[in-house]
Amino acid sequence: MPSLKSIPAEQINAQEAIDILERDGCLAITNVLNQSTLGDLKKQLDHHFEQIPMCHGNFFGFATKRMSTVLAKSEASRAMAVNPLVLNVMDHFLLKSCRNYQLNLTQAIRIYPGEPSQIIHTDDLMFPFDLNTVGDQKMINCMWAVDDFVKENGATSLVPGSHKWPRDKKPEPHEIIQAEMPAGSVLIYFGTLLHNGGANKSQNPRTGLVISYCLGWLRQAENHYLSLPIDLVKTFPERLQRLVGYFVHEPNLGAVDGRDPIELLASNLECNKRFEEFIPDEVQHLLKEHRLMVA
Repeated sequence: MPSLKSIPAEQINAQEAIDILERDGCLAITNVLNQSTLGDLKKQLDHHFEQIPMCHGNFFGFATKRMSTVLAKSEASRAMAVNPLVLNVMDHFLLKSCRNYQLNLTQAIRIYPGEPSQIIHTDDLMFPFDLNTVGDQKMINCMWAVDDFVKENGATSLVPGSHKWPRDKKPEPHEIIQAEMPAGSVLIYFGTLLHNGGANKSQNPRTGLVISYCLGWLRQAENHYLSLPIDLVKTFPERLQRLVGYFVHEPNLGAVDGRDPIELLASNLECNKRFEEFIPDEVQHLLKEHRLMVA
């Protein structure tokens, strides 16, 4: 029978997490958020959930609330997005196929009683192409448990190992498990892993926060440039600024007037400044050799 590996944060390192993810495509890490941070996160999300209506769709559901632009609405979420262990995992898997990765989306999801289970799916279908190397990832999700995730309230369903399956293979019921984990945990799972939101058969809503990462040369699911006020982004640490998209992905993707957009946040971007090129070092070497030959 498949199972979800669940390990306390204080007992796992990045390499162990990587090994488990390579094998299973999913991993739960418990005790990541302390009670103070978890309390702050709940308060910050609750304030906004009260103001938004239910979703209306066969995929998003009719008894579910979804909220994006979480970095602007929850200060606690910003540290979660740059959690060192999480980023070490992202470094290992995503930097195989890009020079910098980025935040794909931030989305808080509150599933209310009576919501049935979603259709089982993979998330990387939003990027309709295959990477050259089987097993490489276009995106990786982190589902943070804001409430306890249990079977009764619809804990995320997973098919461990399905990231290695042919795309058209369907799971049997005995191959599907549920990611039970206490509040303050994080479930890391590949974009190629089959999963769904479970049916909430309890009397209370269940809240999770997805922070998703993708290759730096892909279009993000969430348009952070418009959804996050630039004055707010200026207050973020530089690592988070770059994660939301203020960087140039070599070669030359995302520049502003020939400059790194991070300069916008430092108020150093000037019109008619020298137009820079953002070329990988190994390519620069070839370009220099060519110029010497033709000079």
